[in-house]
Amino acid sequence: MKSPFLTFLFSFIFSLFIISCNLFKDEVIPDDDLVDVTYFVPVYETTSQLAQKVSVDPPKDYAQAGKIVTYQQYIFINKPYEGIHVVDNSDPANPQNIHFISIPGSLDMSIIDNHLYSDMFSALVVFDISNITQPRLIEEFTAEDVFFYDQYKTLNSVLSSTVNKEYTRFDPIDNSLGIVTGWRSEIRKEPLEEVQLRYLTLEDDVEEINLASTPAQDFREVSTAGSMTRFLPIDRYLYTINFNELILFSIGEDYRPTRFAKLDTRTQAETLFQLNDLLFIGSTTGMLMYNVSSPSNPEYINSINHFRSCDPVVADKSYAYVTLRGGTNCFTETNELQIIDIRDPQNLEVVSRQVMFNPHGLALHQDFLIVCDGSAGLKILNVADREKPEVVNEEAIPFAYDIIVDFPSAVVVGEGVIYQYDLSALPAITKTAELTLTTKQ
Repeated sequence: MKSPFLTFLFSFIFSLFIISCNLFKDEVIPDDDLVDVTYFVPVYETTSQLAQKVSVDPPKDYAQAGKIVTYQQYIFINKPYEGIHVVDNSDPANPQNIHFISIPGSLDMSIIDNHLYSDMFSALVVFDISNITQPRLIEEFTAEDVFFYDQYKTLNSVLSSTVNKEYTRFDPIDNSLGIVTGWRSEIRKEPLEEVQLRYLTLEDDVEEINLASTPAQDFREVSTAGSMTRFLPIDRYLYTINFNELILFSIGEDYRPTRFAKLDTRTQAETLFQLNDLLFIGSTTGMLMYNVSSPSNPEYINSINHFRSCDPVVADKSYAYVTLRGGTNCFTETNELQIIDIRDPQNLEVVSRQVMFNPHGLALHQDFLIVCDGSAGLKILNVADREKPEVVNEEAIPFAYDIIVDFPSAVVVGEGVIYQYDLSALPAITKTAELTLTTKQ
């Protein structure tokens, strides 16, 4: 027989249990008070997973202008975020689109002694291209978490295909989970009150985050880049641009890249150009100059600013030539060529301006400057008098993005087409070849 005390204790504990259940049980919310909330969720992949997607494929269609380098008899053209077209230019009159190296998230490249360096979203990857028909990813050379990249690049396509936009929210990005390679949407039921208090409705459009040569002395052979490049080998280093940072990799005897140093340019850097011991950085706010006579320790010299604009640069011993481009990602409508006197680096001065249509890359040969002027084609300027540049010839092509000059020849990359020109009679130019990069049937 139970004692009265034990009976009382049992009843008391049971009562507390019932009370606690009523106090702390989850509130049941009627379905009528719940609404559909569209969550946009990042999709992650690791560098190892992305490496499995690297492949050598048959030639692919090429519709978007990208960075270009030449190496030996080959032309390498980036297809933004997808990879690199490889063109055999052994016969410039009949270039052959031979294959496509698929590299997810690729935007730029450089080649050093048969080693191709490219970005893969935030990583730097290295390929052995000693056998050009069978490029091989050296996976153990991959350097992770190097570059900023547009984590929202694929978001617009998900937004446009999403039906329910009345209530929306983004899952926060967790970089510890990997590289954001895409987005997906999912519907979650949530109380209307909380949605109205905590969430904002999404606008129709989400603005994209805007994030992209002189041979090195100690390498046997390096690629030649156009003026839009942000990868540049100097001595035993690979200089790269990462938004506002200049990041240096030392390149080992086995061509493994090792993080070496980085410096803050204090602006949104975009392009690199080297002339002897000078490094020129084109940025959205101006042109910067560095002394790279000691490549392991670039020293800031000076800069010259302008209205915010996209800004590639080339130079000779006395002058720098900068194209300012207005448009979607450049936050200005200024479209012009500026010529800057650099003879006294401590007193940089713009000596002339020439209005352009929508200039991109450019190249210099003696007193002639060739400007890729977007949908206005090519412009050839006589700059013998740097204070009075003059457009002396034009070449109408659908779009001109960047140019590499190996006098007397030039390679121009456009939208889906590469053009080759004979420059021997400058300012007259003669088109010698045109290759539309489409898939072989």
